[in-house]
Amino acid sequence: MSDLLPQLILLAVGGSIAPPLLLLTILLLGSQRSLPNATALVFGYFGVCAAFGIAGLVLFGSAAGMGSTASTIGRVIGATVGILLIALGFRSLLDAPNPETSIPRWMEAVSFMYPAKAFGIGMVLFPIQIKNLAIFIACIELISTAGFSNQGSILALVLVLLIFAIPVLVLIGLYAAVPQRASNMLEALRAWMEKNNRTITIVLCWVFGVFFLVRGLSGL
Repeated sequence: MSDLLPQLILLAVGGSIAPPLLLLTILLLGSQRSLPNATALVFGYFGVCAAFGIAGLVLFGSAAGMGSTASTIGRVIGATVGILLIALGFRSLLDAPNPETSIPRWMEAVSFMYPAKAFGIGMVLFPIQIKNLAIFIACIELISTAGFSNQGSILALVLVLLIFAIPVLVLIGLYAAVPQRASNMLEALRAWMEKNNRTITIVLCWVFGVFFLVRGLSGL
């Protein structure tokens, strides 16, 4: 159990690096309803994340009674996720973006978005991010197999959610504190992330893909 916390924190830090969520947060902070929109996006995203977490704790907790069978299933799932992430990294490597591609229309519409729509986008965004979803599931599996009490499992889930949320909370807090200075900083960060988004995705997919693959195969 003493080895669980560092591993859980490491996974959660990897899950906190979510370029689509960060980019959308930055874009919404530049919209007409900056703070309400960005806050609604975060609530939608992490509301679904929390619901997945609670459902996962119940599911993995029920499966824990199966003993070695449940452990084997978990290892197989981990190895499968690892292969999927490695394949996703290779796809991103081979699928070079076209520099002449125009800005997506949904990005142009962000400036006129309302909080309700931002909340809905946040709800949809979490499940479709394969890397973050895989890491989150791995965190839930670790918590479920650690032998925590129900209260301890909930506290561990809250810790994971907080680590996942740190980057976007920092962006929103910075904008709320010093909006004028933050606007320039966020614009520079947005440009850097758009330029390096492909590289970030490839590196994260390969690093965590290898982690899941080795972790899964080591117990089979």
